[in-house]
Amino acid sequence: MLAVLAAGPGTGTAAAAQPAPPPFQMPFPCGTTWELDTYGEEHSPALDIVVEHNTGSDGLPVLASAAGTVSATYWDDGSGNTIQISHGNGWFTAYYHLMDDPATFVKKGDPVLPSTRIGRIGETGGTDWAHLHYEQRYAATGDFTYEKDRVPVRFDGVEYGGLNRHWPSVTSRNCAGGPEPAAWRDCPSGYVCFYSGADGTGTVCRSAADQPAGTCGVRRSYFNNGTEQPGYDHVQVSFREGGGQCLHFGWAEGRGNLPAGGRTIDSFRWRGEC
Repeated sequence: MLAVLAAGPGTGTAAAAQPAPPPFQMPFPCGTTWELDTYGEEHSPALDIVVEHNTGSDGLPVLASAAGTVSATYWDDGSGNTIQISHGNGWFTAYYHLMDDPATFVKKGDPVLPSTRIGRIGETGGTDWAHLHYEQRYAATGDFTYEKDRVPVRFDGVEYGGLNRHWPSVTSRNCAGGPEPAAWRDCPSGYVCFYSGADGTGTVCRSAADQPAGTCGVRRSYFNNGTEQPGYDHVQVSFREGGGQCLHFGWAEGRGNLPAGGRTIDSFRWRGEC
């Protein structure tokens, strides 16, 4: 459990008449299922969150809970790699213990949507187990908040609060990006799929292995059905015409936009990084 950070000089406190909160959703991809805990007075109303059954949360993607602007990315000895997002009208969210440098995926001032990947679950700072420590905060002014500004967490209109509460199975409804194209949904989990159409339709080839036997003329690529292959969330694509491109799950380039014009894939390889 996270050691409580020392409260700094406040930028505002929770007012008696707060404006309505944004439509907060769980900070995870749509349809994934998670365990939530509040723990005791020193921790509640924050949540510690792990994947359902805690079968391995380390490295799983963390998304923004609602549209907003990244207000702070920083290291703290207690919270480790930390991100705060301002959602307007005094509402903020905070994400602790992220695996990577907090400016890896987003930087201060960046706009985010609920579908924006901001980091990965880690165990940095004052913790020795992989989980996301998550907070919703209200501060009437400023662009930085403190733990004293915490309020009970709500996801999809449901409050998850109280001391020593445990929810063993909560499904993320962070689906604001709308349904994926049919082609994306039809890509088998664990596969990389390439499509010839600019709208993500017209399957050309799919493979779960390095160096496919055939070639693929592509304009756009969706891969792995939104599920990272364990240890490998990058695909390095090489073009017959020369050059290549790295596709990264969760980043814009991981959702397509290979250069238009029917360039031909000569080979591709799964990678941890590329």
